[in-house]
Amino acid sequence: MTDDLATRLRRIEDRLEIEELLARYANACDDRDMAALGACFASDFEFDSVAGHAVGREAALDYYRGRLGLYGMTFHIPHTLVLQEHEQDTAAGLVTSHAEMELERELFVTGFRYSDRYVREQGRWCFRARHVQAFYAMPLGQLAQGLDEYRLRWPHAGPQRAPLPELLPSWDDFQRSRST
Repeated sequence: MTDDLATRLRRIEDRLEIEELLARYANACDDRDMAALGACFASDFEFDSVAGHAVGREAALDYYRGRLGLYGMTFHIPHTLVLQEHEQDTAAGLVTSHAEMELERELFVTGFRYSDRYVREQGRWCFRARHVQAFYAMPLGQLAQGLDEYRLRWPHAGPQRAPLPELLPSWDDFQRSRST
């Protein structure tokens, strides 16, 4: 096999392994399998969301235990992966996802995007960092009312603006171009 073909094959295998990592993460969250979830994280894993920031695998697992403990059943679905960078043992990607979650006996739905950094540790791809931003989060019954600018509607908090897509420079440029 030529070097070029071997390199291309390795990139395809890496991509498939990273896509499998996304599925393992979602399943571990939904199954509340903390051992499997921890295996998805690099030792220096860093997680960042509107609900908190955690540095290190153990701190992240503590964060996830607390957050997942708020929900009944959950169903996380990763949809797309765009690899933005890819080196031999590191990569970065953008993952579009959604989740369905039972919260206070009500079904919530949320659409969000992860900005990820991946690293190969001990021959296996894992998350080095995840930063999540939401497009929306609300009770399923409210979704039919439409997605206004206050699309984050969590219990015990007033409606809030969602960061996506409005904070994206491309979104802003597009909106300005329409008004001229």
